[in-house]
Amino acid sequence: MNTEERNALSLVLDENIAALKKELVDLEEQLQPITPDCSLGDLLRSEMMCNQEVLQGRYETAKIRYNRLKYTKSKCNDDNYGLCEICEDEIALQRLMIMPETRYCVRCASERKK
Repeated sequence: MNTEERNALSLVLDENIAALKKELVDLEEQLQPITPDCSLGDLLRSEMMCNQEVLQGRYETAKIRYNRLKYTKSKCNDDNYGLCEICEDEIALQRLMIMPETRYCVRCASERKK
């Protein structure tokens, strides 16, 4: 991977990290507890609680990806960044641009899922 490609990936990482940070803040605001003395009907309160569970799942998924991206950002200048951890072939630049935190090439990722 050349310097220009590393710089482009670093920019993608920064953009993804910033977007996820904003999403996490928004989700945290939406995850405020629903008080039992809330003057909503029982059905509406149940729906809000279900919605909170969905939001909690989105929050946890976003937090995991955020942490992976932060870790990847700290490693993106290492010589082995962009190499598959299994076969040690270079991961396609297009794949890294979409998923900069990936550690596997397409072939190895597919084999891992089997």
